[in-house]
Amino acid sequence: MSSRALLANSMAAEAQDTRRTAQVALNLFHQASRDFNARWTDWSQWDDAYAFVQDGNQDFVRSNLVAELFDITRIDLAIFADADGTPVYSTGYDHAQKRWAPVPRGVAERLRIGDLLFARDAPASAVRGGIVLLPDGPMLLCSQPSVGSAGRGPVAGTVTFGRFLTDAEIQRLAEPAGLSLAVRRLDDPDLPADFREARAALSGSDPTVVRPLSEDRIAGYTLLGDLDGQPALIVRVDNDRAILRMGNDTLRYLVLVTVLVGLVFGGVTLLLLEKLVLYRLARLSREVTAIGGVGDLSARVAMPGNDELSRLTGSINGMLTALEVNARRQSQQKAALEQAKAAAEQAHERSDRLLLNILPRSIAEQLKEHERLIAEHFEEVTILFADIANFTPLAARLNPTELVGLLNRMFSSFDQLAEQHGLEKIKTIGDAYMVVGGLPVQRADHARAIAQMALAMTDTVRRFLADDGAPFRLRIGINTGPVIAGVIGKKKFSYDLWGDAVNVASRMESSGEPGRIQVSEASYALLERDFVLEERGLVAIKGKGAMKTYWLIGEKTPQ
Repeated sequence: MSSRALLANSMAAEAQDTRRTAQVALNLFHQASRDFNARWTDWSQWDDAYAFVQDGNQDFVRSNLVAELFDITRIDLAIFADADGTPVYSTGYDHAQKRWAPVPRGVAERLRIGDLLFARDAPASAVRGGIVLLPDGPMLLCSQPSVGSAGRGPVAGTVTFGRFLTDAEIQRLAEPAGLSLAVRRLDDPDLPADFREARAALSGSDPTVVRPLSEDRIAGYTLLGDLDGQPALIVRVDNDRAILRMGNDTLRYLVLVTVLVGLVFGGVTLLLLEKLVLYRLARLSREVTAIGGVGDLSARVAMPGNDELSRLTGSINGMLTALEVNARRQSQQKAALEQAKAAAEQAHERSDRLLLNILPRSIAEQLKEHERLIAEHFEEVTILFADIANFTPLAARLNPTELVGLLNRMFSSFDQLAEQHGLEKIKTIGDAYMVVGGLPVQRADHARAIAQMALAMTDTVRRFLADDGAPFRLRIGINTGPVIAGVIGKKKFSYDLWGDAVNVASRMESSGEPGRIQVSEASYALLERDFVLEERGLVAIKGKGAMKTYWLIGEKTPQ
């Protein structure tokens, strides 16, 4: 009974850990879709693109829709359509050959108003994004109405971008979380046997299926929906079966000890029944009783001779040795069970760490306690946007490994600064970095902390050198104001900010200069006492008009 319970507990812990890992994998795809949608918002609100979908001016194509854009952003499709649904510009891109290609098969059939394209009366904030199954493979696609910099329309057409979910792209998504992922189309006629079994078992009531792959690996399977909300892909994530192996090892030790003790007692019983010598047997009984009374398993019975009773004495001494060994093994079993418990706790901690990589700690704790919508209004926070100056030409010269490695080292140093200053990193988009002060835990010195981090980022980025030996420079923008912060999504959580203050912070960065920190008038009012700032004057800000801005020079020396 105990052996079955031990094995069942090990298998239950292994299945629970695999389900958590499958959910993490599914969340990675949802986050990738949201990041892809956010990446192209500026294009839908760009005046030049707004004019292009109406007049088809080819200067826009030559200046903006260049091969470097497709290489850096890893997109395979770009379509600009007018308000009637007629494509003004459409192309695919072959990354392997570094050349233009036809629009991927299957996209043209969906280029119609109400599907991928938006009508004139569509909401200015509408976004249609997600996975679309094409003959050439699944594609991550985002369509947004072209509404100009004011962001209110009227809708002049549709801007659409797409990226194939290749094996390399999937591995790029999985690598930060350390997952082993495999993805197959739900309608693939050549599905491997394990995927076919998982497809038959998956249902709405059980969205995740766990199946062993071998003695060493176990897999979790779950469904990933497409742009229309229909199941499209099967995602498999496989784990090492360390928990089950530990449970089996413990079970084998338990069985071995039980068999050994049974054999010893059986042999002793047979010897006693075979040869009965009362005197020596009584003496033997007294000595055994004495040993049992003190409970000392290291003590031994003395019975000279070479007959059956003497051999019985030897067997009893052997039994005492076995009991002594068994006691040590029981201690080892207890330690093994403690290790299994620790492994299960480590698996739980690992899933918690993965959640904390996505959400702030206080938000993650709320989600674990209550599965409900989290949205909060913060009256005053300070937002920082940073972008690497002249990064596009450098990215064109670097191979993908060097490019990602450089961004990883640079952004990791920024993450350390954010943690050092008690700030909350929101997200990275390409070579852009966003951080906020004053939430989810409010603090009065949010503007000061953001300013100190901006100055530290400017110093830190100079330690990174481009391929020509020149140090990198950042373009940084800072703004203060009210925002709404919350968690969106049910399967893939994302903590994000909304509000005009966020847009102004982004414009502070995009209208700034390399190597300088531009702050809005709202942030200036909070920083002027402790920092040196230089008035820049009125600057034309896209979507806002002329705004008075300042350069952040440094922190004032205490008097």
